[in-house]
Amino acid sequence: MKMHNANHAPSVERALDVIGLLAGSENPMSLAEILAKLSIPRQSLIRILNTLCDRGVVERTGQRGFYRLGMKLLYFGDRLQDKIKLRSIGRPLMRDLAEKTRKTVELSTLDRDQLILIEQVEGSEGIRLYSRVGSAYPYFHAVAAGKIYLADMTPEKRHKALAAIGLPPVTEHTITDPDVLEEEIRRIQEKGYAFEDQELRAGVRRLVAPIYDHANRLAGCVGVAATIFSLEMDQQEDLAAQVIETAKRISHGMGRSR
Repeated sequence: MKMHNANHAPSVERALDVIGLLAGSENPMSLAEILAKLSIPRQSLIRILNTLCDRGVVERTGQRGFYRLGMKLLYFGDRLQDKIKLRSIGRPLMRDLAEKTRKTVELSTLDRDQLILIEQVEGSEGIRLYSRVGSAYPYFHAVAAGKIYLADMTPEKRHKALAAIGLPPVTEHTITDPDVLEEEIRRIQEKGYAFEDQELRAGVRRLVAPIYDHANRLAGCVGVAATIFSLEMDQQEDLAAQVIETAKRISHGMGRSR
């Protein structure tokens, strides 16, 4: 009998065992075959299979009582592959941008409605910003990359998203007026980049441009981050041109043709 770690969830382990078994089988498997391979009580296995089928991770075939992996896993795989591709294409171009600007370069993307920092290249200015790869940005309205995603939404979707979380002040510089934010979004749509001025963290500015994939969908954002002393307001347009060019090159690598 398989022993369970006290810190693990047995039902999750069993579900993963089922997925692993089906993944290794060339043909759909019957309930009896799965029972014979796994030490899972029959009723528990039926509940697990029903749940996985409801979620699209497993599907029943035309044959009664036969199961195979569902299309949902293909979707998960595509999402993961997109993020791996974004990082692998983006990193050398991020290094180039970091060398040219001497500033920290960040790559972020959306993952299940959360904005995640997925890659970072530190600049040579000797100032560490302590942003951790894998961390999530808390509010879209308070960070440049989040504003890019808000600008990409339809007005209806944007209003619905903002209504759910509000516009809380993260710092004294955070935009909390919906009309001011809408004006900011219009500027982003016109200029092709977003600027963040101490809105998420006092003393830190960011300048970010959008990355698009082969289907012209927003795949992520790349940009520079620096202190207010090393990213001054009069540098904004020059830095924006370099960031936009880097974003275009990453987009081209992602398959965007224009």
